[in-house]
Amino acid sequence: MLHSQNNSSLRSFLRFPFFFPFFFSAVLFISIGLELPPVWPDEVLFFSPASQFAKTGILQTDVLIGLIPGMESKTLWMPPVHILLTSFCIKIFSATLGTIRTVSFFTSISSVIVFVYLLHLWKFSKSSILIACTTILYEPLFFRFGIPARMEGTTILFFLLSLVCSFSEGRDRQRAFLSGIFYALSVLSHPFALSLGPLFLYSLIRDKQIRWKMFFYGGIGAFLPIFLWVLYIHPDWELFLVQFGAQLTRKKSLFGTFDFLTKLKIFSFGFAFSKFRMVIILFQFLILSLFTFQVLRSFKKIPERFVLFWIWFALIVFAIFSSSEGWYVIHFMFPFALGMAIISEQKYIGLSLTIVSITISILGWISILNIHYIKTNSSELLKNHFSQIENSLKGHQKVYLQAIPDPYFYLKQSDPNKTLLEFIPGELEIPSQHYSDTIASQDAFVFYREDLINQTIRTFLSEHPDWIREEINIPVPSQHWYSFGTIIYKKPR
Repeated sequence: MLHSQNNSSLRSFLRFPFFFPFFFSAVLFISIGLELPPVWPDEVLFFSPASQFAKTGILQTDVLIGLIPGMESKTLWMPPVHILLTSFCIKIFSATLGTIRTVSFFTSISSVIVFVYLLHLWKFSKSSILIACTTILYEPLFFRFGIPARMEGTTILFFLLSLVCSFSEGRDRQRAFLSGIFYALSVLSHPFALSLGPLFLYSLIRDKQIRWKMFFYGGIGAFLPIFLWVLYIHPDWELFLVQFGAQLTRKKSLFGTFDFLTKLKIFSFGFAFSKFRMVIILFQFLILSLFTFQVLRSFKKIPERFVLFWIWFALIVFAIFSSSEGWYVIHFMFPFALGMAIISEQKYIGLSLTIVSITISILGWISILNIHYIKTNSSELLKNHFSQIENSLKGHQKVYLQAIPDPYFYLKQSDPNKTLLEFIPGELEIPSQHYSDTIASQDAFVFYREDLINQTIRTFLSEHPDWIREEINIPVPSQHWYSFGTIIYKKPR
């Protein structure tokens, strides 16, 4: 246990009324969390091994069997921590979308709670902590990327716990060891956490007097969970290279695929009023740059909170722009909120910027709720859309899905015996001989964009011109989160 002298300050801190932004998030999730954001294929890809492990004790991804080698025996294309956590919850509750999204909601919300306590450890004022908390929880991007059943919340939660251990008071060996364990669990939730390694390292070695002790015990703590994972994958090392190696190849290709403008669009995609948000981020950057320069010139030293912000900010921005993955932008919310906490303690322009930022987030939610539940009835639209897909696929038992919103959970509930496969994630570079027979055995294909169809499937469809093509669109404006088309190719009966 960490040193008991933290207890009184923790109890005092927990009395601080940061209830409202968390209550706001909880109400949103309970009200619309199963409808918005739309179900993404990623959720099915991570639900599949979790549900299979809960049912059989085998970490297999049944929606990728016949598409990626070895998926019938071991899932090695992603680290296991979030999948195992989800599996545990499925075992207790049920194998439903509600269960897995609730896991993501609680890990995301818990990460904010831990972040709030971390700011308390860093001696921020209560009003600054509230501003940081509200900056995250009121921003629609946090809901949009934190609610889907992916591992972003778990990754952030464990990383923040590692920082809490590093910065808490207590026995050096104990807190360094725990910090290392939590950091490893973050990495084993998603490899994105590797990009945060320098910040984890800084948290351990910032105190010169105990630097090597913290580094040693933190390293041992980080090594143990990762070593256990290596022991698990070692018997199937070649399979790991095929599955996980394909992921690395894809990430490498993404690094040079998009130009800067496209990367900026990916970065800004999930924010409410994204152009205004980019201006606010730029202003925050400029203000903190000016503050840092002034403090350095006056005191010849940069305060630790500024150092933490700049390391965190730089690592996240570089990782996001390198990967070009929109999901990862949720990680940016935390250094961004830290920056808001810092400048909120400055009068005039700093505090004004934080108020404008939070106001834009609130207006964003008003706009989203207006589009989805006043101008349109999203609940009814989604139900009707999935019903149309179900009717179109009647009599077709083997279906390949690449759709947004993804009808997997709806179709499985309607017909548990239907065999549903998900598209090869991220179009990983798997040789076509591994999955061409599986493609040829399907009765139907469901896509959301025709230009993203796998080349092997495209060739197969061109060789079978008798297959029926059907298009189903959801009648919503372009700003609606359901503004995707659905294209079905099915074998004639």
